[in-house]
Amino acid sequence: PTLYIKLADIFSLHSLVTDNLPVVAPSRDDPIKELLADLGTAKSNESDLSGAANGGEITLTLKSRFTVQEDPNAEARALFMATKRLVLYMIKVQTGTNLMEIICRPISHEDADRWIAVVREELAEKEHDRRHPKRTNSSFDPRASLRGARAQSVYSEAPSAYSEDRRDALDLESMTYAELKHNALENIIALEQPHTPQQFRLSRHNNYQDLLNALAADIRQKHRRRMDRQREIEATRATLSQLDSKAAFLEDQLKSYNDYIEQCLHTLANKKGAKHKFILPFTKQWSHERELERAGRQPKFGSYKYSARQLADKGVLLSWAAYAPEHWGQVNLVLSSDEVGVFHLEASSGSMMLPGASANLLLDDLLQAQYEGRLAIGVFDEAKGESGGVGGARLAVNLLLHLVFKKFYRDE
Repeated sequence: PTLYIKLADIFSLHSLVTDNLPVVAPSRDDPIKELLADLGTAKSNESDLSGAANGGEITLTLKSRFTVQEDPNAEARALFMATKRLVLYMIKVQTGTNLMEIICRPISHEDADRWIAVVREELAEKEHDRRHPKRTNSSFDPRASLRGARAQSVYSEAPSAYSEDRRDALDLESMTYAELKHNALENIIALEQPHTPQQFRLSRHNNYQDLLNALAADIRQKHRRRMDRQREIEATRATLSQLDSKAAFLEDQLKSYNDYIEQCLHTLANKKGAKHKFILPFTKQWSHERELERAGRQPKFGSYKYSARQLADKGVLLSWAAYAPEHWGQVNLVLSSDEVGVFHLEASSGSMMLPGASANLLLDDLLQAQYEGRLAIGVFDEAKGESGGVGGARLAVNLLLHLVFKKFYRDE
């Protein structure tokens, strides 16, 4: 469950329960008394957290600390894990032949200074993780005990000011090395008790070697996971390298294929353009070629002139919104090519070019439209007719390709 409450209401409720504690919790072992002992006084918490949320509303996720764990070994496991963390910090400061010797060794000034350096390094690492968050973030609470890693005050669970990492850093900063060893010793003694499950029980007869063995196993496991990740990364990099090589090979093959196709089209176009077919004199095509020759504007691969009616009879021209079908006989369309695979289509009426009636058709686009199953393409979208009509023309894809190949590529 989630509770939305203001800090002022929390402090008032805390004071109210404290003032009426004999009535609210008459029993000596009532859990409320233990909670109030952990919380401290309402006034001290109010002064500490007065600026945490500016007196506004905060969100608390309610979780009972007295909920019975489904795992009967959960408490022992949590205690064992917390003890391992404490011992790991201990051996960073002091060394010895065994853990018992480290625990019993007096604390010198050098040990205290070394602990301060370890704490500063830990805080610097946490600050770096806070500024550069990772996908997974592990936390360490040196004061973890049999009840698990629980914060000192439930007030500090306000997410706006006291996150889990910040509580850990504050606890670590305020703890001396003597307190660290004291907490570790308390946990070790608790793990020596006969009721502790066998897999988590420690013994002073072997100088608590089982705890060090567990630490060593964790380190080895971490190293194995790191090596596994390294192997996975190397395998992934090798796969990516192979894919890059294959992609480069396929791109080279595609380039070679495109170059070959372009060369073939160029050869066909040159062969077609070099051969002069006999044209009947005084026809529209004959007059068109003579006009281009006089103007010096002969396209490299040919130019062909049709009336809109002729293209409609061939099935190439399907519709033209700017011109009514009865006027198509007065409109001429010229299809020419001066570049391999590029065809220029323009319309005119008499000797006047029609505004907006000009378009470049790419052979690749026409073939792609045919591959996609499109029946028609649009051209001359901005063309304007003499009667004021506006709209583009629609050309049949298959018949247009047939006309293009017949006029520019086939050797007839």
